[in-house]
Amino acid sequence: MKYKIKQFLKADISKIYILGVGIICLLLIGGFFSFAMFTVNRERNNAISIITGNLTYKLEVDGVESNTTKDFTVTLSNPNNRQARFNFYYVGSLPNNVEAGYKVKNGVNNPPSSTGVNLKEDGRSSSTNTYIIRVVNNTSSSTTITLGVEVGLDYNDLSLPSNGHLFEEAPPIKIGKVSEVVLDDQGPNGDTFNDGIDTFITGTDPNNYILYSDILWRAIAVNNESKTTKLVTQDGRRTMAFDENDSNNFAGSDVEFWLNHTSTWGFLGTLDDYENYIVMDSQWDASETGGDERPDGTNIVTDAVGLLNLYEYKTCNRNDYSYYTGYLNVGTIWWTLTSYGSQYVYVIYDNGSNMGFEHDGFDIGDSPSINMVVRPSINLQENVQVISGEGTESNPYVLSLEQ
Repeated sequence: MKYKIKQFLKADISKIYILGVGIICLLLIGGFFSFAMFTVNRERNNAISIITGNLTYKLEVDGVESNTTKDFTVTLSNPNNRQARFNFYYVGSLPNNVEAGYKVKNGVNNPPSSTGVNLKEDGRSSSTNTYIIRVVNNTSSSTTITLGVEVGLDYNDLSLPSNGHLFEEAPPIKIGKVSEVVLDDQGPNGDTFNDGIDTFITGTDPNNYILYSDILWRAIAVNNESKTTKLVTQDGRRTMAFDENDSNNFAGSDVEFWLNHTSTWGFLGTLDDYENYIVMDSQWDASETGGDERPDGTNIVTDAVGLLNLYEYKTCNRNDYSYYTGYLNVGTIWWTLTSYGSQYVYVIYDNGSNMGFEHDGFDIGDSPSINMVVRPSINLQENVQVISGEGTESNPYVLSLEQ
């Protein structure tokens, strides 16, 4: 016996789509028949119980608009006290110029093979599987894809229906808005972390290299609301004092002046078409912090170009709590934006630590009048596009304003 359920997903591209499907597995009663019940989110009060040896039901992914790529997060859960076996697939043939596949990402599962996979009973860590399904619609109209789930007893291999198809791995986005491309695929040595305000790119060597104005940059974060993308240069662009007058405040410092000077002497003046690529009124949080918590915004400096603060550096290195092996460590000693006390500025040492050994008598910060490497940071506007590249050092993403 088959029961069909349709749940139409909203077509807002800015949101992650979540299909919550609760499955209660098949129970043997008296050895004569099996009993099963399933629940689909928003319909828990209308759960259906049936007598059957197998259960099939379907969900539709609707509203994938024309010339649009959307990712759907699909969660399958087993709330019962016995494990069950299931398949996950799409039904029928995909329309011409429409592709669908699963995304490989840390923390999510790959769909099972045609024989299905067992899902543990409720309360076990393996009682839930999560998938990300990508639908690419390169047609002139919206499209709909029907998803199928088949459930059976845990000791019986399942088989796909005649019109069912397993998902193949979806290719990563390589062309599109920079904020989408850099978060889509970090490669085997990268990951992401969302602190609720920004989504940071983490790992030892993620695919986040960007070529802009003949300078190699690393994308470090995308703002969740504005979709601007923060970059920092891969290498230092100048060695200089933070401030020759020993001020440890970024506002009014020598570094701020050089970073934002529009002549060819200054850094901003060397960038291509910067008013169209860069957020000219970016907010740089120079508030004092030890780096483990986001600074509190009590010292905001508005500039086109700034520096990374200590929190941003530590968050990008959060996969390594010694902070030594992240991709922002480049073997030089460089200034951050963050002051320490009333006299010093945090620096990142050449071993990757902000407090790993003494340098000129200071084990946490350095005097602003000492010469250190400057690694400029900018925020790309939301409409900037990636037109080619793989995000690697040898083949970085290339930017354009063309859509």
